[in-house]
Amino acid sequence: MKHYMLNPIELAWAGLKSYVRDHNTNFRLSDVRNLTQTWMTSLDVSTATSYLDHARNIENTFKKSDCFIEQIEEQIIDDEDDEENEMDSEEEQISE
Repeated sequence: MKHYMLNPIELAWAGLKSYVRDHNTNFRLSDVRNLTQTWMTSLDVSTATSYLDHARNIENTFKKSDCFIEQIEEQIIDDEDDEENEMDSEEEQISE
């Protein structure tokens, strides 16, 4: 299952947890603290920017999808109205 993260903080948090999980060999709280500090100080502008860009790209994808759904929804409503009008016309012809 693919996860769509709209919050760049969640991406950073996932990166931090992954780093600590991969490098934690002694399972001591002091090691977790040191690994956390190491990861945070090594976080560069490029990685932080990639988190922001990823969130923006997902947001834009959702916006495009929403716009598409709104267009289709209008077409479906119009089609339903047309069908109802056709049915009403047919019923009127039958009753005459």
